Amino acid sequence: MIRVAVITATLGLVACQSKPPVLPEVPKTVTVVVEKYVSVPDDLTAECPEYEPREQSYNEAKRLALIRLESIQACNKQLARIRALSGEKTP
Repeated sequence: MIRVAVITATLGLVACQSKPPVLPEVPKTVTVVVEKYVSVPDDLTAECPEYEPREQSYNEAKRLALIRLESIQACNKQLARIRALSGEKTP
């Protein structure tokens, strides 16, 4: 009878000891991306000028084409500066 009690007690102690100890959780580092919206300066939101022909001639068409090309290039620079505000790559 004593033998059965000793074996039962031994098995009970071994069963309790076989559980792994509970360790505290290690804190995790969490990275959060925060988007910050900035206002676009007024000089970048100015409308691009529109040019109309003064007369119907080949010289006027050439002059107008050159002026419009300069206007498009200026507008593209404005757009590139706006993209730079948001961190986008410019083409």
